[in-house]
Amino acid sequence: MEEPYLVPDYFPAFSCKMGACRHACCEGWPISVSMKDYFTLLGIDCSPDLRRKLDGALHLALHPTEDAYAQLLPRYDGQCPLHLPDGRCALHAECGDSVLAAVCRLYPRGVRNGEYRECSCANSCEAVIEQLLHKEEPLQFISIQRDFQLPAAPPRQHHFHTGGREQALRLWLIRLLQKREYPLPQRILLLGEALRRMEEAITARDEARLDALLSGQEALPLPQPLTPTREDLLQGLQAMERMLSILDQSSRSIREHGEAAIAWFSSSPSPFEQYQRSVASFTGLLPQWETWFEHLLVNHMFFVQFPFQDRPVPIWDEYLSLCAVYALLRCLCLGCTAAQPDVTHAVDVAAAAFRLVDHTEFDRYAAPLLRDLGWDSWQQITLLVSL
Repeated sequence: MEEPYLVPDYFPAFSCKMGACRHACCEGWPISVSMKDYFTLLGIDCSPDLRRKLDGALHLALHPTEDAYAQLLPRYDGQCPLHLPDGRCALHAECGDSVLAAVCRLYPRGVRNGEYRECSCANSCEAVIEQLLHKEEPLQFISIQRDFQLPAAPPRQHHFHTGGREQALRLWLIRLLQKREYPLPQRILLLGEALRRMEEAITARDEARLDALLSGQEALPLPQPLTPTREDLLQGLQAMERMLSILDQSSRSIREHGEAAIAWFSSSPSPFEQYQRSVASFTGLLPQWETWFEHLLVNHMFFVQFPFQDRPVPIWDEYLSLCAVYALLRCLCLGCTAAQPDVTHAVDVAAAAFRLVDHTEFDRYAAPLLRDLGWDSWQQITLLVSL
């Protein structure tokens, strides 16, 4: 049965690149399979070659549940064993999409069937990154009818006292990030001011203040980004290098790009001038970078239902995590495209960054990581997003 879903305006035009994808979205990651999908895959009528590949790839989970009963494990080189030489999925090509595991059938679409029916596409898909790269106008959100054939979503475990305003607040925060009369770093800081006040109102269960924020009756101060000095820049780059070094240990998706960015910034006796050259190079390569990054952040916020993810984490931690996403994306793009100034390479770097963000618990551990690095104060966050 078709139901109305709120989606970003690019969503109806999205299509998978299939074998034309340079880096498969599942590269390096195990694919979770439900109990229903697992037994469907065990019983499908297929060629002996596909049967052999399936039997070798399917493994029961260490702690199976109905929703995560088994996994399709990647090969030693990180590739899915079901890939054909041309990059397409052998299971899809031979048996159609009806036998695919739900995650393979829907990805990169993230369907939310909770209190609010929403759907968007993950930034970890390079086709989404490319689509957003060429979009000029701010993302809008529209209602469409869809039947995703998914079971009812489990009830939320963590609730916020918004008086039914969660979706309205999320869209309000997105609109703040889309205020293009200000530079993007300033908008990110404005978002922080809004979240600070919103969290105070939610903690106090002050619904009148939430209404005042939504209506604009409570004005927000406009923070000023910093112009980094040499000392600021050195501190910021050192923090980013430590962050990349830690992240590289937990994910192979950005390892190559992280190492390239660190090598670029450390290859000059004058990191400040090297940084300035990187900024000039990236701006020359992608003069619309702020619009592109805005789309990427907005799409990510909508995809994860920021800042009301279903977990017992303070809203301020969700903001710190978003700042870490921006800083990671900015640092990787600056360092990697300075050494290899190519738009396609910039897309690949951004997609790799979001494969880390979307396919791991990055949103959960980014805030503690910033604290461990000593980069969680308002002044330091201001500097981080100003780099």
